[in-house]
Amino acid sequence: MTRSSPVPVRLRGLAGNLCRSAIVMGLFGFIQTSPAEAASQKHPSRHHHSAQHSSTTPVELKAQPGTELDRQARSLNADLLNDAARHNETPIVLTGTAKLAPKQKNMILFVQLQSYRLCGSAGCTTSIYRRNGNKWDTLLDSVNGSIRIARQRHNGLADIIIDGNDRWVFDGQKYEDTLNSP
Repeated sequence: MTRSSPVPVRLRGLAGNLCRSAIVMGLFGFIQTSPAEAASQKHPSRHHHSAQHSSTTPVELKAQPGTELDRQARSLNADLLNDAARHNETPIVLTGTAKLAPKQKNMILFVQLQSYRLCGSAGCTTSIYRRNGNKWDTLLDSVNGSIRIARQRHNGLADIIIDGNDRWVFDGQKYEDTLNSP
């Protein structure tokens, strides 16, 4: 009588365990059959604010060296730029404009400075200014995150949405955060 090798029994046990694991993983959505299927999967967390984004407009910031917007942004942030220069940094200056009221007469300027010292773990800060004759008023100073313009208005200017869910409203002089403070 010949004795059978224990190897096939071990492989059958291993194959059975792998098969059971694959079934469990498939039931819980851990297995995808192809890269195309994986790419087409919807992830609710990525689209958490999609309804809010449909009623808002993004503020697009870009480097515009040598333009009037760049010159104004550098003038408004001269203290930060000088401090960066003292530390051998040359920040990138990003600017953008947006309409915050239907009959807006004065320019609204969005400015973000990007450098190692000026950007922390929360990202780089953006400030919002409004032209008032020959000077600029600061409407919102140093917020972090993406900026969107909402359709809803307070005191004549559109609400600003920071990072998808943090609503700031205009109080007549500047923007105020609507999130409760701790």
